[in-house]
Amino acid sequence: MARKTKAEAAATRESILDAAEQVFFDKGVARASLEQIAHIAGVTRGAIYWHFRNKQDILDAMLERVRAPVEDMLANAGEGDGGFDNLKAVCILALKKLAEDKRYFRVHYILLHRNESDQALSRHRELSANEIAQLIEIMTLPENRQRLRSHLTPEQAAYLLHTQMLGLFFHWLTAPDQLPLADMAHTLVETVFFGLLADN
Repeated sequence: MARKTKAEAAATRESILDAAEQVFFDKGVARASLEQIAHIAGVTRGAIYWHFRNKQDILDAMLERVRAPVEDMLANAGEGDGGFDNLKAVCILALKKLAEDKRYFRVHYILLHRNESDQALSRHRELSANEIAQLIEIMTLPENRQRLRSHLTPEQAAYLLHTQMLGLFFHWLTAPDQLPLADMAHTLVETVFFGLLADN
């Protein structure tokens, strides 16, 4: 019975996240209400509070659902001898997922274009700082640092890569039908890295 209860609670949590994704996408985070999310999910507002403290908590959980696989790959990108090859693969995967994975697309659209609060902006800064810190660790590895263009520090290279990828995400999401992002992902990433590495 306990297992069934846990499974039901997990299913309810996923239903709430699915409903919140729809409401946030349609209305934006600031204009969305927990009542609207509860109605779409077919649960009470109390059920939402049992799983989440507030809308920001829901948004964080939505992000975790889609970001975890890519973040795990990023965390492992500096391992072995092919740090930059692994990092390129992560960047290509992220762009392809944005174009081909509906949930990944919707959650990042919400994060970058439907999220207007100061709390949301603070969360976005926090995520960016964490990602840049991970990239700096990778860029600082001796075998990777020596491959950077001589005028670039690991910190500068990490900042450039992060902001260029963020820019690709942000701009493509404004007009997804404008360019075939999945088809272009490899070329775009290779071009970004051409500006970072001395031994292309």
